[in-house]
Amino acid sequence: MEIPKTALSLPGKFPGKVVKIHDEEATKDDKFNQQAVTHMVRLGIEKLTGKSTKESFGLFFNKKDIVGIKVNPVGAGLISTRLEVVTAVIDWLTENGLPRKNIVIWDRFDYMLADADFTAENFPGVNIEGLQTMDEEAAMGKTSDNSRWLRKDGKHVSLENFDQSVYYWADVDGPKDLAYLNQHVVNGKYSYFGKLLTKKLTKIINIPVFKNTGNGISMATKNLGYGAICNTNRLHRPLFFDVCTEVLAFPAIRDKLVLNITDGLRAQYDGGPGPNAKFTYSYNTLFFATDPFALDLTCHNLLVEKRKEMGVKVNEHPRFTEYLRYAERLGLGVADPKKIELISA
Repeated sequence: MEIPKTALSLPGKFPGKVVKIHDEEATKDDKFNQQAVTHMVRLGIEKLTGKSTKESFGLFFNKKDIVGIKVNPVGAGLISTRLEVVTAVIDWLTENGLPRKNIVIWDRFDYMLADADFTAENFPGVNIEGLQTMDEEAAMGKTSDNSRWLRKDGKHVSLENFDQSVYYWADVDGPKDLAYLNQHVVNGKYSYFGKLLTKKLTKIINIPVFKNTGNGISMATKNLGYGAICNTNRLHRPLFFDVCTEVLAFPAIRDKLVLNITDGLRAQYDGGPGPNAKFTYSYNTLFFATDPFALDLTCHNLLVEKRKEMGVKVNEHPRFTEYLRYAERLGLGVADPKKIELISA
């Protein structure tokens, strides 16, 4: 926080402003309507900025930017970030002069991106990049062959993808077993940021999914808080929600994250953050904000309403939203409901 902010640093150009766009035509017979989704994306951007999509592009980007689109591929095809939303965003960027080669669709795990159909075939000319490799069979104990992820010197093959000069430190060690190392790259007290964020990307668009994690949510801030660094499982119990604030305070995210679009075309009100079909529903809604903390508070409250509507016992203890108020104290976002402006269309 001692590093000076830029003009685009969190909470961005529109602190405390959240736009909610709903369109029943977004899904039909459980299929997604690209034309309707594209209209929703364009309308949401215009309502957020008060300008045309062309003018909005200039508020956030220039034609030389390297723009990373952070998706959430967990629950591929069921509750993962919809390809239709990403397509609409890419069309907006490219029609305003950003080359496709300057766009990176990214997540922490490369195999998850492929599972969720974020592939070169579906997005020609766009870069698809996972911060790390993970061997699923080795992680689940189905094979003792670790050669796909473990170097001969005993280090993870993806170690060089992480910037060991930029790290989130916490006085908690990761487990020492190979399964943990396979999934988390390192297992000490350091969680390194991906070099993609620290050295390559100049701007970030965050497209999480509308879903719960217990009595909290797994949306805008968690998509980056746990997606931008390695060695994260050690953080869940002692620092779970704090990570969602503190990781976003780093300039590698704080100064580059210019737009958040929470994908609620299909949402999940319980059983998260993993996929659970019996709790998913067609919500046909997208949310837009430069301020991910105001966005998460808005979506948290809406999800609590949905959980109650569906008869889920809800614990509304303030600890489930304290990380958002923590962000407000740090000047990263707005978490006071009286200061949040929600615009619906």
